[in-house]
Amino acid sequence: MAQAKRKLEEAEANRHWTVEEYLAYEKASPIRHEYVDGQLFAMAGESKNHNRVGSNILVKLLQGLESSKCEAFFEGIKVKVGPTRYYYPDVVVTCTEPEEDEDAYIIENPVMIVEVLSSSTARNDRVEKMNAYQRLPGLREYVIVSQETVRVEVYRHDRADDVWQCQVVDQAESGLTFHSVGVTMTLADIYRRVRFAEESEEEEQEN
Repeated sequence: MAQAKRKLEEAEANRHWTVEEYLAYEKASPIRHEYVDGQLFAMAGESKNHNRVGSNILVKLLQGLESSKCEAFFEGIKVKVGPTRYYYPDVVVTCTEPEEDEDAYIIENPVMIVEVLSSSTARNDRVEKMNAYQRLPGLREYVIVSQETVRVEVYRHDRADDVWQCQVVDQAESGLTFHSVGVTMTLADIYRRVRFAEESEEEEQEN
């Protein structure tokens, strides 16, 4: 039964989907899928460190945006990157005023997007997603965060026609300001409770 179900799911994922079919299917699916040109791509599970990093960033953004019109969302909200492309960023911020007819599941005008790297998504986050995100006219910052070491890359521009600039921060005590939303946090905030591989190995040796 499980094998038959898996084959059925694979067949469904491999067929060509219209945008309308994808959006309807996604609302009922227990598994999140990203959508690229008619194809569905299931989202992989996350490590604890991945979740810690994303959650830490979200908490600091929520605190910093409390009196702002901007809102931060986490994981389960899709971003419409193009007519036939939808991604699920780890964290996304929009400053667009809510409209009565807005889609409850989709953001179309993000100002800031955060992706936490994993071994299976690193190349996609750095190449395909970066290229797609940077075409969004309203996006001002694309943030790539490592979960394996202290390192944050911020790609930003102030206006749509400006060249994208990169800032790399890799010291835990360093502060980092996200210009698009005016929120500052330290890398210690971002990596709170994150356990890197070498730390886990040292603890095991001590025990």
